[in-house]
Amino acid sequence: MFDGIFLNKMLEELNILKTGRINKINESGDTDLIFNIRSNYKNYNLLISASSSFSRCHLTEKNYDFPSIPKSFTMLLRKHINGFFIKNIYTHSSDRILIFELEGFDELSYKKEYYLISEIMGRYSNIILTNKNYEIIDALKHDGIGEYNRTILPHAIYTFPISNKLNPFDYSKDELINLSKEHKLFSPKDYTDLFNGISFNIAEAIFINDNHMENFYEFIHKQILPSTIINFKNKLDFYYNPLNNEVVKSYESLSKMLDDFYYQEDLNAKIKSKTNDLKNFINKEIKKYENKLNKLKNELNNTSELETYKLYGELLLQLPNLKDKLKNIEVNNYYTNEIINIPLDNKYTILENSNRYYKKYQKSKNAIFFINEQIEKTENEIKYFNDLSFQISISNINDALEIKDELINNKYLFEKENSKKKNNKPKLLTYEINDTLISVGKNNMQNDYLTHKFAKANELWFHVKDAPGSHVVLHKSTDIKDEEIRTAALIAAYYSSFSNSSSVAVDYTLIRNLKKVPKIKGSFVTMTHQKTIYVDPDKQIIDSLKVKK
Repeated sequence: MFDGIFLNKMLEELNILKTGRINKINESGDTDLIFNIRSNYKNYNLLISASSSFSRCHLTEKNYDFPSIPKSFTMLLRKHINGFFIKNIYTHSSDRILIFELEGFDELSYKKEYYLISEIMGRYSNIILTNKNYEIIDALKHDGIGEYNRTILPHAIYTFPISNKLNPFDYSKDELINLSKEHKLFSPKDYTDLFNGISFNIAEAIFINDNHMENFYEFIHKQILPSTIINFKNKLDFYYNPLNNEVVKSYESLSKMLDDFYYQEDLNAKIKSKTNDLKNFINKEIKKYENKLNKLKNELNNTSELETYKLYGELLLQLPNLKDKLKNIEVNNYYTNEIINIPLDNKYTILENSNRYYKKYQKSKNAIFFINEQIEKTENEIKYFNDLSFQISISNINDALEIKDELINNKYLFEKENSKKKNNKPKLLTYEINDTLISVGKNNMQNDYLTHKFAKANELWFHVKDAPGSHVVLHKSTDIKDEEIRTAALIAAYYSSFSNSSSVAVDYTLIRNLKKVPKIKGSFVTMTHQKTIYVDPDKQIIDSLKVKK
């Protein structure tokens, strides 16, 4: 839980940024900013998120994707504070507000001072830039008269949220005990109502035993032991110290804990917001085509009497009185030498009934051809969307946007009128081993570009056998070592639907032995002269490989 107490503990970790210089400012998604800061001869990445669900501030070692055209607020920050130094970092009271005091020189060499204020308050989170007089230059989120009755607009004067709660760090242990007695604090809610920055995580932990008045001081001054925990609601949570909760995992720093806790969920939320939830759309398409396939197979079963219609039409022509009108007739089936009963429509002659059976035969024959054609197309659609389903599961934001573009190009989705066409080459994920590059295509656009345009004819191509997966290319034509082949196969298995399996079969062959499957959407290929290698996907090994940026 990112409460005020937690933020005060995080401040101790962020103090390493003091005197550091802001080198770069980038954005990730609509609400997150990443500052590259050079401090004490080392580069750090500081993430500040104003997300409603994942608001936080910490150092990060994760790789984030940045848009080619940043939003106006990011550009404004670059204009005003890029190259500035961090003079000081502090919190406001024990609230969830972090202030970066910045100083530097503008383009005219005039000295300037700014405050970058991060309000980490759930759905009310914001990032605000003010001058030294607290006049707002701009904010990530504008609000006329919003929460706490404040105006967050350019040129307004920034004011901190007004709170009557007490800062627990301002009091000694004895003073806190006296306050607890004076205000009759007999429940966790009593503590959260009186003190600033107190979440139910710490308030509930205080009441584990009867000495809650003494526990309070001890708990807010506990040693920092970053841990993911099972909280009092029996849900996975985190805190700077376990506080007698069940520990799921311990970490060496608060930042590493938050990186681990938030990264994937935050990434999935960004992909969802950027792509209108492609995953749900793809799953709906799979279900739609599976239902269609079942209907087509039922229709095919209904044409099983095809040969019977032909036989009836043929046998009726052998009868002598073709002008008779009957309800049925028994004839000899000269193929089996058995007597069979043929139903007739007595409105028509035997000859006319024969012609009607021949027409039914021809109609069923045509239907079978059409149905089989539709079954093949529908199975290809299911295969295509199953591939997309796998690809979206390993996507970052840019990968997902490429999948969205592909669906627009294939007329599954409609493009907005104001959207701009992008002609950028797909960005491939690339590993390096023994100075040899290994490229990975994580969606159809990347796979096509990698396999049919970027890779050379004598380079090795890898793909998991008979399952959705990425195209992987080992960019080496001679003196290829077994270790390099196994590593490329390991990557292909890891970036496949068998990533959690063992002894995964991976096919590999030369690029020149591949041929794109015509008239089928996706990046499907046929291959010749392939070999198969069996590997065990291992995330730790993949993570240990050097990624070429």
